[in-house]
Amino acid sequence: PTPLAAAPSAPAPGDPGPGRAGGRTAAGACTPGRFCALVDNLGHVAVLRGGSWSTPRSLTTPPGGAGVPGAALVQTGRPGMACASATSCTAVVGTAVATWDGARWTTAPSPFGAAGATGDTAVACPGADRCLIVHGTSVSVGSGGSWSTPRFIDGYGSLDAISCPTVDFCLAADAGGAVVTLAGGSWSSPRRVVPYPSGYRADGTSASCPTAQFCMVITGDRDYATYQGPGPLTPPTTTPPAAPPPAA
Repeated sequence: PTPLAAAPSAPAPGDPGPGRAGGRTAAGACTPGRFCALVDNLGHVAVLRGGSWSTPRSLTTPPGGAGVPGAALVQTGRPGMACASATSCTAVVGTAVATWDGARWTTAPSPFGAAGATGDTAVACPGADRCLIVHGTSVSVGSGGSWSTPRFIDGYGSLDAISCPTVDFCLAADAGGAVVTLAGGSWSSPRRVVPYPSGYRADGTSASCPTAQFCMVITGDRDYATYQGPGPLTPPTTTPPAAPPPAA
């Protein structure tokens, strides 16, 4: 691993600083053209182009957003990042949604308002003009620069992963191992497909769907389930417990 350069602006509130103990979370996305973008929960963004990472810059609360405009963004949970192309990325952190146009980041208020600053978030962009954000119990759809009012889809809550291989199909997962799917314009009822994590709850759930015919959902406990559509998810699979990782 190669540490990125420190962001040039003042640290965000709650940032313990490089090399110090403290929670850090981040999200990244890459395109087939070897372009990548990342965002951390302290509102720092960076892009990888030509084999080199840019110096991280700090996003700030957008005008009209929750919080004080110009204040550094902080999210007490995982942020989200998705890239439809090297000139179209969407980052979700705290009370803001930031979009990348190939040259710069522009921030706008999050559809979840102040609630977006707490808990995990995930975003998927199946097209340059369509993205979906999941947070808590709800999903918001973005198109043409505007976001829909968050829609309730998961009574279990703690949605923290989403994957949309096409504009017609998405799978979202929550931290408790339940999933909901979007097909035919409608969201399914939540279904628990992997056991609720007991050892590594803070790691959350990850979901990946390379196509609308296959998805995998996995938790920090290494319990996973696969989807091979059309049809239900296969029974959950539990791997043998592993020794805890060494202390940082």
